[in-house]
Amino acid sequence: MSGLLSRLDRKLQIATDVRQRAEILARKGSYLARIGRFSETRQIIDELRRAFGDGRSGHITAWIMLAEGLLLLFEDLSPLALDRISRSQFLGLTMKDPSVVAISSAWKAHIEFETSEFEAMVKSLEIAISHSGDDDHDAHARLSMVISDSFLLCGDNRSAQKWFLRSRDHALSDGDQASIEALQYNRAAFRLARLRAARCIWGIESDQLSFLRVEIASAKNLQLLTRVAALTNFIHLCEARLLILEERYDQAIEALDNIRSARPFADYNFDQSFVDLEIAFCLECLGRRKEARLKFDLIKQDSFERLDADERLVAAWMRYQLCASDEIFGDIVEAKAKLDILSGEYQNMTLDLLEMLKQFRFDGS
Repeated sequence: MSGLLSRLDRKLQIATDVRQRAEILARKGSYLARIGRFSETRQIIDELRRAFGDGRSGHITAWIMLAEGLLLLFEDLSPLALDRISRSQFLGLTMKDPSVVAISSAWKAHIEFETSEFEAMVKSLEIAISHSGDDDHDAHARLSMVISDSFLLCGDNRSAQKWFLRSRDHALSDGDQASIEALQYNRAAFRLARLRAARCIWGIESDQLSFLRVEIASAKNLQLLTRVAALTNFIHLCEARLLILEERYDQAIEALDNIRSARPFADYNFDQSFVDLEIAFCLECLGRRKEARLKFDLIKQDSFERLDADERLVAAWMRYQLCASDEIFGDIVEAKAKLDILSGEYQNMTLDLLEMLKQFRFDGS
């Protein structure tokens, strides 16, 4: 059991004030949602709604909304999660309740980063920072994680590492094993995202892949050790996509086929047609052109438009590689033009994001 969960249980045993106990319960429900114990989270939310559903305490209502938002996020990756967390933030701001504002704003920034709403993300981060006290380890751990991930996505590994360490230190102070696991996973996932995009524009070195292989293995081992059961499918998707970068195409095809039935994924970072494209690419690299063409014919190209910029870039690069291999996959001139456009869009996105993050950069030692 995590130190945070143990501490919350101890506090529950001695809490006598009804509102204090309710906040502790809501905090516990939020944590349980993050580690995949969803039925327990729902039980806690139901209990709190029965007791405080009349709105007698805006403070408790805000904590309930946060727990509901995290349940929606970690169980289903539901877009409704942002609504519940935004409502929690709004209540906190209305009541001038800094602890609620800090943690809800940090989680709001997390979702906005995931959906590439970077301007909104930076505003949420600024609100979270301005309302976080020294002991708000949960808010500091989450907002620092979001900033670290943002820098990783842009390739600023130095700034990313500084914020990674800040997030880790606050998570350790809180006994928050779920955040430690998320930190390890996110660092591997966003390094992978950066390398996948970099291959399409500049190319990558083999030692980068070796380092990434270690990071993904470490994240997977920690996930197993901490028994976090939420969103475990993402590490398997990372493994599958690393296999493509490593040119281990047979294993990549098997891994991608296994991913198809995994849930949940969000529309902005996963698409079944994208998996078909990845498998077609692997099959063509293996010289299995007939199978590659059959798989390629299943692809719905317009479905990629809702994906993030880096995913759209990778899709365009794979399609270009297929067209360069054989004209049966399409016109190479058209494919190259699309690749060039998306390459520019991706690079502009990272430059714009770096500009937004300039207040958080570490330029010194």
